[in-house]
Amino acid sequence: MSGRGFSLVELLIAMLLGLVLLGFTVQIFISLAASSKQSQQLAQLQQNGQLALNLLHNELQNTGFWGGVSLNDISQAAVEIVPPAPDCIEDELDSGSFPVAGQAFTSLYGKVATSGRQLNCLTSLAVDSEVLQLKRAIGLAVNSAELRPNRFYITPHWQQSRFVSQDSPGLEVDSLYYPYQHLVFYIQNQRVDGKIIPVLMRKRLVRSAAGSARIATDSVIDGVERLHFEFGIDSDADGRLNYTLPTALMRREHWQQQLGHIVSIRFYILVRSTLPDPSYVNQQIYQMGTIRFEAPDDHYRRLLLAGSVYFNNAAF
Repeated sequence: MSGRGFSLVELLIAMLLGLVLLGFTVQIFISLAASSKQSQQLAQLQQNGQLALNLLHNELQNTGFWGGVSLNDISQAAVEIVPPAPDCIEDELDSGSFPVAGQAFTSLYGKVATSGRQLNCLTSLAVDSEVLQLKRAIGLAVNSAELRPNRFYITPHWQQSRFVSQDSPGLEVDSLYYPYQHLVFYIQNQRVDGKIIPVLMRKRLVRSAAGSARIATDSVIDGVERLHFEFGIDSDADGRLNYTLPTALMRREHWQQQLGHIVSIRFYILVRSTLPDPSYVNQQIYQMGTIRFEAPDDHYRRLLLAGSVYFNNAAF
């Protein structure tokens, strides 16, 4: 009959079909949203991980380089620069940013982070991650006219090397000056928008506008959760690696090159997504050389990367 409306049964069937279609649509939307979040997090992990990998590789490759003189020569260098306060110093192992008469000057060392203040300049460290300190000359020598006001330099000499700045007296026109860096890498947990995010941090020696030495602090890459280092030792001075030790097993004599020379370093970087994904539970185990990290059944994705550097230009 024309003009007759829908019956109750027809309405119920139509509503049921509509709910089914709506359920499928919602499910597809949720699946697409989860897939999009997963893709975004994986892309973020790859990007942050590659940045961290490149950074450490670039910073480590000049380790042990002092412009053609040995670390022992550098430890006896003339210093007319007031050190930063506070400086990054490991008591009884290292004198800090510059050599000090009667004290050890160590160019490379690491340690496992614990709670409390460390190296006299680090606080709020991510416990069980590792700290790496390094000092070296950058292999791009300049002349006295090219010295920059925000840097310190080393001028190597077979009689006595010298640490200088742009304003140091007695700069020689025909001398070569290598930029000098003192760096410390570590992980710090920071609160951002109510969430705790691990951040790769860097301390570095800089020269202020007033000409004084100070230690600057940089937040470098978000999401870097763990660092682990293993050091290659040449124990018989033939230029070849004889054995490898993780940071926790390195002794003072290793850092001071008394049990052989440190000729390489292998580093492991564990990167974590900065935001959780409630639909994902991480129960994986990440093997970082001799140690491993067990994800605590949380909602963060992670990516493990590794790299290594051999110190071809090291002069110990």
